Order: sequence, then structure tokens, then C-alpha cells
Amino acid sequence: MESFLSSKGDLTNIDIRKTVEEISKNISIPINITGNANALADQALFSVLENIMRNAVIHSKTDRVDVDISSKDKSCQIKIADYGKGIPEPIKENIFEEGISFGDSKGSGLGLYIVKKTIERYGGSIVVEDNIPQGTIFTIKLKCLNN
Repeated sequence: MESFLSSKGDLTNIDIRKTVEEISKNISIPINITGNANALADQALFSVLENIMRNAVIHSKTDRVDVDISSKDKSCQIKIADYGKGIPEPIKENIFEEGISFGDSKGSGLGLYIVKKTIERYGGSIVVEDNIPQGTIFTIKLKCLNN
């Protein structure tokens, strides 16, 4: 895992919409996608996005996910919103730490840790916030070549 996280492989132009469309074929709820952009990333972006969407289904018990993709000034933004039960406030501030897990269907606590480390390896960022009135929104910012 350490070598995966620290690898400095070449980043290429990844079509975010196409990646999300591929992931949605394996998710049991509707995934609504708006927008598109090409991010500087590698094939691990598939696992990053899939992890967040699967967590929404398994842990948040959402019945749908909205993915909004946009780009501006060589920066891409991916907003992944669910409408489930959300993440409790005390957990939310530590959600990207190694070993953090909660709820009835706890995982290993590695998924979102790996997600954050992968995004940082791309030179990007990820934040989590509440979706009003319920659910969670993950916002990922990545570098991109085009607008």
C-alpha cells in the first residue's frame, strides 16, 4: 500500500465523466452525472471515485448519487453528493485518517485514507461537508489541462 500511495507515476489526461459512467455500471442505485472535464490523474482515480460512491450506498444508505463535474482555470472539480444518513459530526473531521470507521457496516478504515492520499499525490484536494437537508458531499479538486 505504501508504494502505491507514494508512487510518482506519470499523470495523464483522464476523462472524468467516462470514468464515472464506468463505475455507475457496477453500482446498484442511480448515478446522475452532469458536466465533464479531463483531470491530470492515473488509473487509481477510478478506485477513488468508486470508493466514495460505494460508501454512499453501503454506509449512508442513499438511494441515489449526483456527480457534478466542472472545470475552470486549469482546475477540475468533482462533487459527489448523496442523500443518505450522512456522517456524524465527530467522525467527519477525522474521516480521512487511517483506521477511522463507523456505523453498522464498518470497513477497514483504509478506504477514505487511501482516497485522500491518492488525491494529494495528484496535487489535488478533497473535503467533505453535509448535504442539506441530509446526506454528504465530497468535493475533489484536481489539476486539469483544459477548461
